[in-house]
Amino acid sequence: MTRRGFLRPLRRARWAVAAGVVAVVAVTVPGVSSSTASWTDREWTRGGVGTSAFRCGTDDDYTSRSASRFLSGTLAGTDLDSVATVEGVDVTKTGTTGATVDPVTAPEITSDRTTAAFGNPLDVGLLGDVLGLNLTGLGVGLPAGSAGAVNQIAKSSATGESTAAAGLVNNSGGLLVTDSTPTDQLPEPASLDVGQALPAISGITDVGLEVGAVGSTAQLDGCGLLEDQIWGAATGARNEIGSVAIARTATTVAAAPAPHVVRNYGIASLDLRVDSPLVGSLVQSVNNTIGTLDQSVTALAGTNGLLSQAIQQNIVGALTNGLGLGTVSGTVAVDGAKLAPALTPVLTQPLTDGTLTVDLATGTVRVDLAHLLGDDAKGLNDLPPNTEIVLDAALLNDLTARLGTLLDTWTERVVTLLTTLLQDLTIKIALNVNLNLLGVPLVQLNIRMDSGVHALMAGRSSLTVGTTLLGLNLGLLTGVVSALVAGLVNGLPAVILSTLTTNLLTPASTLGSTLAGIVRPLLTAVGSVLSFLPGLLSLTVNVQEERPGARDGTAVRTGTYSVAALRIQLLSAMVSGSLARIDLASSAVGPAQVNLRPALDIV
Repeated sequence: MTRRGFLRPLRRARWAVAAGVVAVVAVTVPGVSSSTASWTDREWTRGGVGTSAFRCGTDDDYTSRSASRFLSGTLAGTDLDSVATVEGVDVTKTGTTGATVDPVTAPEITSDRTTAAFGNPLDVGLLGDVLGLNLTGLGVGLPAGSAGAVNQIAKSSATGESTAAAGLVNNSGGLLVTDSTPTDQLPEPASLDVGQALPAISGITDVGLEVGAVGSTAQLDGCGLLEDQIWGAATGARNEIGSVAIARTATTVAAAPAPHVVRNYGIASLDLRVDSPLVGSLVQSVNNTIGTLDQSVTALAGTNGLLSQAIQQNIVGALTNGLGLGTVSGTVAVDGAKLAPALTPVLTQPLTDGTLTVDLATGTVRVDLAHLLGDDAKGLNDLPPNTEIVLDAALLNDLTARLGTLLDTWTERVVTLLTTLLQDLTIKIALNVNLNLLGVPLVQLNIRMDSGVHALMAGRSSLTVGTTLLGLNLGLLTGVVSALVAGLVNGLPAVILSTLTTNLLTPASTLGSTLAGIVRPLLTAVGSVLSFLPGLLSLTVNVQEERPGARDGTAVRTGTYSVAALRIQLLSAMVSGSLARIDLASSAVGPAQVNLRPALDIV
């Protein structure tokens, strides 16, 4: 019989021993030196390890372990493993005799002869701000009945299987956060205080790293993995790790044979948030200008308003032959859209180019790091194991330039809209101006106009000036009055436009330079924040670490396989040392261990 023909039946049942000869199999696991067993020609040579058969799904004498922890690492020098409020859950199942659970208070999900599953969800309402990491947002916005954004479950089986899950996962270990999860099924983000790592920067009040819902899952088929490690995987399939884009670097790990180890993770969002009062100053400057213009519109209108006064002054300047200004009656109205309501959407809607967002209402500048450094469609999901997100200086300088473009475009839009609203105003004049001769009413000038400001600017005016005799024959003054009327018809539109320009159009046009005077220091402040980040902030996604398996003369065990959705390391610009090194949503499975059984059964 060939070696291949000899092996095939051995994987289906316990080995038969004939003529007192016992074949010995060399047990090999990744990272462990091989045994003394070796091939010589077509025979097997006895080595220093016992032999075993694997009946996966049937044998129930395995010891298997699973563990999950939403938050681990260190924060401000504090080991989070020692913080009781963020304790994870660890379950070890030893055959059919029972399970060991840490903490012992963890609620049981299910338990029977061969399986033990426990959960230890965290109450984010009790966590609050954990040394600069505020998790309370993860409890806001989830749909009713949700298992929570900081769930922790661990399930271990006597048949060698184990499952662990942490973060936004269900009690069966299913991942509930992906790049396609609807926003209304996600909570608000958690926030890590990055400002503590920065020196004081003028114009900046706070800097934070906002992490949306995260989750990770890990599954291990310990029996199947050990079987493949001893006899070789049937397909030889392995998890392949490819190259990634220039903004990311991937560190290769020794991948376990598929499909016996399955690890997955999800990150809903990852944003850098910069709070600056200068953003609010932009809006306040526009509102101040609007307030000034609204007051000017009111002052322009009315019988004794600025427009009426300008008209009267022009008439007085043109009077001759003893004519004097008498009573003035009638109305002057300035009609059009109200400035404040028309500009409200422009002052409240966030400015965004898809990656960079300026929230005018809250005074924040936000960078979507997930899509800036990840994939446009999937963000930071589906990246290779141990992908480091690189915040390089060139990329961050480009962000500052993009912020300038965004704010310049907004400034131009505000000034253009404001100017358009002013040019769309309609000036309605119906003034009756009496002219006197030696104190006696002589003639009334009837000044009428209904024109838009834009028409006045284009030299088109509907202004007319009529006359009404007030009881005396004009006689020799007829020519004087006629010349006066002609002069008013030609000159008053320019007088009216000049008054409008001084009180409305010029203040609107200077708003652009006022806003530019705020944008410049804002760009400087945000640029200063970004310039520090490459040396202070390190981000790694899909963190996969492995500890090798082992064997001795009586037992063989798999390795331990873990995955964390996101690892954050934050250094300080002021003092040496790390302020934070935290893993979010960590899940670990393994080892699965089984005693080696001598092949003494006769078939």
